[in-house]
Amino acid sequence: MSTFDPNEIVTLFGQGQMTLRTAVTRVMAGYKPWNPLDITIFRDGQPSILDLHQIEILAAEWGIDPA
Repeated sequence: MSTFDPNEIVTLFGQGQMTLRTAVTRVMAGYKPWNPLDITIFRDGQPSILDLHQIEILAAEWGIDPA
């Protein structure tokens, strides 16, 4: 996976704009009961869409533990 800026402004589906780190943290804190579409981060860079697998990789790289 390429290098991501944790302060990049992204959109977490259904929750609005926030930093990438915040979006990853929110997903990891409570994604299990969510609809799979709700676990999608949209960004301007490439890749433009991050799914759960990619989010889990970022969380591991940044030391963000799942709830």
